[in-house]
Amino acid sequence: MYIISELIKDYIPSVKSSDTAGMALEWMNEFKLAQLPVVDDGLYKGLITEDNILEAPSLAAQIKDIQYHGYETAYLHAGKHIYDAIQVMSTMSLEILPILDEDNTYLGVVTLKDLMTGLGNIFAIHEPGGLIVLEIPQKGYALSEIARIAESENAKILSLYMSRAPQGHYLLTLKLNIEDLSRVVASFERFEYKVVKTYYNIQQIDDYQRNIDALMNYLDI
Repeated sequence: MYIISELIKDYIPSVKSSDTAGMALEWMNEFKLAQLPVVDDGLYKGLITEDNILEAPSLAAQIKDIQYHGYETAYLHAGKHIYDAIQVMSTMSLEILPILDEDNTYLGVVTLKDLMTGLGNIFAIHEPGGLIVLEIPQKGYALSEIARIAESENAKILSLYMSRAPQGHYLLTLKLNIEDLSRVVASFERFEYKVVKTYYNIQQIDDYQRNIDALMNYLDI
């Protein structure tokens, strides 16, 4: 699951320019959102927010008469990668991300929770196994060698993620398909890789999973 169209949800309603502020507010309350897409005849016009509605002269005012500018570019085309969605939602502080097809026809939205679920699938969070965090230099490493070391101990890399660390290094987090990582850790250390952290027993994996589940529940509030 890498393409954003796979995460589209069509149960979250859009509003038309002719709808009232009161109707939009009712939908926001029902779906626990502070943003809704404005769509006229299949064309995306922008996002209207709860703050926009509360500033309207009355709940009987039509959407077209309310100032909701600033989100006309808050959308993504269906063929884009999930990482593109992360960038747009983060940059524009979005709860929902409207998705359009190649003809700019509105298809639906992706919610923040949908995005987190998609990331969970990419990183194999729900798959059984263990985690190893390696400290590696900016240059002079090869992912093929790292994979070979893991596979030499009958472990498969389910996912990996790289982030910056202090002093010009990177942290490489590996999700492996085995829970007992002792032999893999020893093998990495034998090849002079610095193992920063491991999650390899049932309790640690359960704690990690609970943290992920708690985040998912928070996003569903």
